[in-house]
Amino acid sequence: MNRYRTSIVFFGGLLPFIGLAIVGGLLLFGRGKLHAKREAKEALYATYQESAGKAANVEEELAIEGRAEQMAYWDEQLRKEFVQSLTQNLNEITSQFSEEQLVRTEFSRPGTGSALASRTTNPHTRFNLSFEGGFGPMQTVLTELEVRMPQLVVEALQVKPVTDPGPKSKGRLRFDVTYLAWQDYEKSEAP
Repeated sequence: MNRYRTSIVFFGGLLPFIGLAIVGGLLLFGRGKLHAKREAKEALYATYQESAGKAANVEEELAIEGRAEQMAYWDEQLRKEFVQSLTQNLNEITSQFSEEQLVRTEFSRPGTGSALASRTTNPHTRFNLSFEGGFGPMQTVLTELEVRMPQLVVEALQVKPVTDPGPKSKGRLRFDVTYLAWQDYEKSEAP
């Protein structure tokens, strides 16, 4: 019986144990991979639910009267050629004031770099506007311009009294405004 004992132990005990260990290891490895895939999919689903909730909130906000139309108007404004749109909007806004109330005196590009946008890679342009007139009309112009053109940001605003002698200059102010206009990525990346 000694002669067969080694074969019986090897083929009857050790070999099946090794086979079961390999199969058990493969099962544990497969279970671990399935568990990792499940966690990844649950994380993606949670991200999807969060995004869907945010999208629903945006849709709810846009459903408030006039907001969707305002967003459509702003998208349309962003697609227009910038200088033409700016000039048209300025002309429409300032047309409600007489030359005694407010007059545009300058439209130029600044020679210096932007303090606000110089550290970003976002495409932008800068321009200066100068006006002479009263404080109320100027507030109206600045507010209306920013409502009509959402890509504009006031970078600098200086207000000084007009020092020219004369009857028309009494009580008038000079407004120097530097604007930063963010550009559309899609237009700037196009070849």
